[in-house]
Amino acid sequence: MLVLVGVFAVFMFNRFRITQKQKAVIEEQKVLVDKAYETLHEKNKEVMDSIRYAKRIQTALITSEKSIENSLHRLMRHN
Repeated sequence: MLVLVGVFAVFMFNRFRITQKQKAVIEEQKVLVDKAYETLHEKNKEVMDSIRYAKRIQTALITSEKSIENSLHRLMRHN
């Protein structure tokens, strides 16, 4: 009976060590995934900021459709 308990204890200890190693690997992977997420989030923010900036410049520089339409109507009336 003592041998059976000893074998079971060795088996349980081995399982515990394997579980601890797996947990450590998972923790390392989680850290890597979190870093990748942060990097992706930063890059996405930079891209979105660039898009918004370009849109503001475009809006400021391009004459609105309504303004062009009004000018065309005025020109057509004068001719």
